[in-house]
Amino acid sequence: MIRLFIIAICAVVVVVIGIVVWNVTTQPEAPTATVAPERQHYDLEGGQEMRPRLRSNEGGADGTSGN
Repeated sequence: MIRLFIIAICAVVVVVIGIVVWNVTTQPEAPTATVAPERQHYDLEGGQEMRPRLRSNEGGADGTSGN
C-alpha cells in the first residue's frame, strides 16, 4: 500500500515538473510596455467661417453643368 502511494506521489511530481518546464519554454517573451502617446487637444472654438467651395456660376455639386 505504501509502495503504491509513493509511486502515485512520484508520478504527480513528474507531471507537475513537466507542466512547469513546458510553460517556461513555450511562453514567448513579453513585449516591452510602450507608453501611449498623449492625446492631443484641438481647439474647436471660433475658427474659420464655412463657405461653399463652388461659386454659383460654376454649376451644381452633382457635376451636371460645366463639364
